Amino acid sequence: MRQVPYLLIGSGRIAQHFQCYLDLLQLPYHSWSRKQNTPQELQSLAKICSPILLLISDKAIAEFIELYPFLREKLLVHCSGCLTVPGVPSAHPLMTFISGEGLDLARYQKIPFILSEEAPDLATLLPGLPNVAYRIPERLRPLYHALCVLSGNFTVILWQKIFKEFEERLQIPATVAQPYLEQITRNLLADPQKALTGPLVRDDQKTIDANLRALENDPFQSLYHSFVETYRRSR
Repeated sequence: MRQVPYLLIGSGRIAQHFQCYLDLLQLPYHSWSRKQNTPQELQSLAKICSPILLLISDKAIAEFIELYPFLREKLLVHCSGCLTVPGVPSAHPLMTFISGEGLDLARYQKIPFILSEEAPDLATLLPGLPNVAYRIPERLRPLYHALCVLSGNFTVILWQKIFKEFEERLQIPATVAQPYLEQITRNLLADPQKALTGPLVRDDQKTIDANLRALENDPFQSLYHSFVETYRRSR
């Protein structure tokens, strides 16, 4: 077992999931957060821990390092998918995390990490983790993160919309839509190029127009229209 402990900075969702994963792997670590610990404790822990994972918000990372410059003496790693911090490599977990619900070991081990182009290998950045890792050029990291947000975050907004409208306007349980979501996911995983169905694929303008009229005075009407135009331009 690895004897040198990690130091996890932060107390948010990603910090909680790192704690859970390291516990499952039986890897030692210490945790520090501004809400619960002192700067003196941070300095003491930094002396005995490596690597130090900066599991705090993107906007706070550079300021945090500037506030505690002694951290630069150790291997620092941040987990932002978009941010570039000179001298601090990134290892971004390609996964979505929610608070209060850990994953099992097998699911944690399947998470790929996306590394900075010039970063050390994953065994150096996150020793003891068996996950796979991929490198992308620094200039493409904002694009990588934008694609993650488009596919992950924005689809959640769409599904929140359908669940809410089913219950409040259609007066049917939101759970009625779950088999539909499950099959969409299966189709995407089986064959992404053939997964799209509906009026866009059929080029059914009559149905598209009816859908747009049904969304009159709904902010999602402009989103529907944008999807139609984007799909047609991308073909």
